[in-house]
Amino acid sequence: MQYEVTSLNTKRLLAGSLRKFMREKSFSKITVSEICLDCGVNRKTFYYHFEDIYALLKWILEQEALKIFQDCDLHGDFKEIILFVLDYIETNRPFLNSIYDSLGYDGMREFLHEDFIRLFSSIIANLEKQEGYLLEPDLRQFLSQFYASALSGIFKDFLKARHPVSHSEIQERISFTLETSLISLIRAKGKRVS
Repeated sequence: MQYEVTSLNTKRLLAGSLRKFMREKSFSKITVSEICLDCGVNRKTFYYHFEDIYALLKWILEQEALKIFQDCDLHGDFKEIILFVLDYIETNRPFLNSIYDSLGYDGMREFLHEDFIRLFSSIIANLEKQEGYLLEPDLRQFLSQFYASALSGIFKDFLKARHPVSHSEIQERISFTLETSLISLIRAKGKRVS
């Protein structure tokens, strides 16, 4: 148990250092050596925990996505979930923009897409239960991927401040679209559960 705590603390230390450097310069300009020097750990320790700096970045994003999913009530309404994600983007805009500027949209999407798919899979499963229908697993997977792709594009535009509408209006539009379309799809394509 002590080892796991120490390992997690080391990862958090490295993550904090990477975040600090990303406030100062582009992700692509940050080196493992700088992070190690800043943390007071050797390169061997870094590479014990992470394959490279991209793996560290992926770990940071996964930890934050995990926190979002834990803090987010997936049984709650769409407005709460969308607002939570929009608030996360707003709060972490400089960090996320640094990643976006270094990796581009496709690179950033690669880091987050699986988490969005998992989120939508949970949302769809909850709606199926609520509506009393069951979708075929391959259709549920398709819908999860479809909505994850659509939402990641909208969130990218929000991150880059390309939406002319307010925070609350984006939330309302996304929530309305998701709720009405998903419930209609579930009712049209699902099998009634007794």
